Amino acid sequence: MATALAACGGGGGSPGGTSSTTTPGTTTPGTTTPGTTTPPVPAEPKMTLQLVDSTGTPITTLSGGQTGQVKATVLNANGSVAVNEVVKFKTDDKLLQFTPESASALTNASGVAIITVKPASVLAAGAVTIGATVVAGGKNAEANINLEVGAAPLTLGTVGFTPEQTDILPAFGTAVLTIPVTTGGVGATSVPGLTINSLCAGDGTASLVLGSLADGKQLVTYTNKGCLRVTDTITVTLGTTTQTIKINVGKANIGTIQFVGSDLNGSSIVLRGSGGLGRKESAILTFRVLDQNSIGLPGVDVTFKTTTSTGGLIVQPSKATSDAQGNVTTTVASGTIPTPVRVIAQASRNGTTINGLSDSLIISTGLPIQKSMSLSADSYNIDGMFYDNSVAKVTVMLADQYGNPISDDTAVNLVTEGGAIASPEQGGCRTKGGGCTVDLKSQAFRPKNGRVTVLAYVQGIENFTDVNGDGQYSCTNFEQVQPVEPGTPYRPLVDICKLGSGEPYSDQGDPFLDAGSADVVLGNPAKGSTLDGKYDVPRADLPFPYNHPVYTTVGNGQWGINYIWKETEIVFSGDVPTFTRQVFDPATGTLRDWTSADGDPYKIVGLSGVGCTNQSLYFRVADENNNPLPSSTTVGTGDVDKVAPGLPSPSAVPATNRIGGTEHSVNIKRNELCSDGEFVIRTTTPRGKSVASQVFKSVPAK
Repeated sequence: MATALAACGGGGGSPGGTSSTTTPGTTTPGTTTPGTTTPPVPAEPKMTLQLVDSTGTPITTLSGGQTGQVKATVLNANGSVAVNEVVKFKTDDKLLQFTPESASALTNASGVAIITVKPASVLAAGAVTIGATVVAGGKNAEANINLEVGAAPLTLGTVGFTPEQTDILPAFGTAVLTIPVTTGGVGATSVPGLTINSLCAGDGTASLVLGSLADGKQLVTYTNKGCLRVTDTITVTLGTTTQTIKINVGKANIGTIQFVGSDLNGSSIVLRGSGGLGRKESAILTFRVLDQNSIGLPGVDVTFKTTTSTGGLIVQPSKATSDAQGNVTTTVASGTIPTPVRVIAQASRNGTTINGLSDSLIISTGLPIQKSMSLSADSYNIDGMFYDNSVAKVTVMLADQYGNPISDDTAVNLVTEGGAIASPEQGGCRTKGGGCTVDLKSQAFRPKNGRVTVLAYVQGIENFTDVNGDGQYSCTNFEQVQPVEPGTPYRPLVDICKLGSGEPYSDQGDPFLDAGSADVVLGNPAKGSTLDGKYDVPRADLPFPYNHPVYTTVGNGQWGINYIWKETEIVFSGDVPTFTRQVFDPATGTLRDWTSADGDPYKIVGLSGVGCTNQSLYFRVADENNNPLPSSTTVGTGDVDKVAPGLPSPSAVPATNRIGGTEHSVNIKRNELCSDGEFVIRTTTPRGKSVASQVFKSVPAK
């Protein structure tokens, strides 16, 4: 009891009772003050906590898999042991876990409640407080105890295969590796920091997959994916401890050879000697050797051959070895004749031979050749004489000597005599699909005659006749540039063919912007353009010499690369029409302009009067410079009286740069009474400007 009293605060008073204190009164002469009594303080139940190990020895720390017991001793308010009371334990930290999970226990006959506690994991570490509460005799009591939690070290046991692996593990066979791990002398429930690898796994020809962990034994499944090392070494590391174990492995058999792809942006390469400017004369092909489970198989020797050698195409190397992922590559180099081709990849192992076939490649598309170059526009007569920013879309089309479109991104330069052409980023365009299109915009400078020359030029080859049909220019007597091995055949575009010893060709001079004649002669129209094809400095023709500083109109005496070019005229049309009547000659089917000898051009004879008949009117419409009106200008009739003109044919000005404008006709039906009538021809430009001709009147025949 004395001990119990000490635990409860001990000292005077009776156990379980109450205590009071009396303060003496004070006395003054003639006056007496009674004393005061302090109310008694009720006694409270008491609880103490203690942490012990499995032997009952008091401890202040727990580590790893170690367990301890928390003992709560409860005394009633009167100092007696509290029996059969519920003690509830708690902690605000997740470092600990209680057993039972309810974290509660009853006091025994000695007033002691016991609960088991252990770290939440072998890695748990830190300081923690355990609290306990109890209700004894209707009153609450609380107690706390502090302890330190430390992580238990993991210990690596002897690693081995289960069952023991003595035979060669075949490709795609598996073996189970057992790794014992303990902590604090008991089997670990987790193995953080455990690493497993092997030489074959590093090659990508084996795998190590973690399995279950039970009773402190971590299982790992080892799979041989066709390792080539014969013996694989597996390394297991935990903390500072490392163990190795070896296993004999077998190679995998070939399952298939798969074509992966090429380095091409598409499926074609250009003819030999046509490379550069973004074109490729060769393609790198990639195949993949796979085992029976479609896994890449390294270390396999693969041979290559092509399905055709047309034009001298080759594949090199003809033999290669697959890498760690089973990939193997070779290169196809083009010949001189267009042809489709595939590459066959072949490999053997363990008596099995497998073939793989690439996708079809197209060997085509040489350098652009002069004869296959075109230059066109969607409009050759834009409303540009008096207006800026009228647009004609100019298109360049290119092909090689076989008529195949040249490679994408071939650079084409375009220049113009007037207005502005191409984009600010580049003074030309780059081909796609064999051609490219740029805008010609009307602005200053404007030639007086309204006719603007556009020149397109590009590096290409001169026209030649392939006499022997080998797909390239051939020469029998040549001089090698940078001589190579004796017997090396003539290399087109590289070696110098001596005069008269090569195949026939057209030797081109340098291109120039042909400004044409200064004026267009008004009067009878002449089909064609003002370009004369003759280089003339006084008329502002602009030269573009190729690969030499001085312009020349003649070639260099050798077939090869030069500027190939085309040019055309685009008219900056005016919008004020001139109407010229024409005469149709049925014998020749041709038209000529009306002359004074033909009479008054605005009188249509025989459309009225006695014996009147339907008549046809032929006329020509041109702008101020005798050029066509803007394309899409409509041509119609108006102000009609007592006759019935039909719709002119054509009823709109087509896209044309024809000198003299455009020719039209209209059929006019007579009046039933053969009365005199009249009408006008009216043109309306795309901008809406409408102009009428003089009045055409019907008159009787003489």
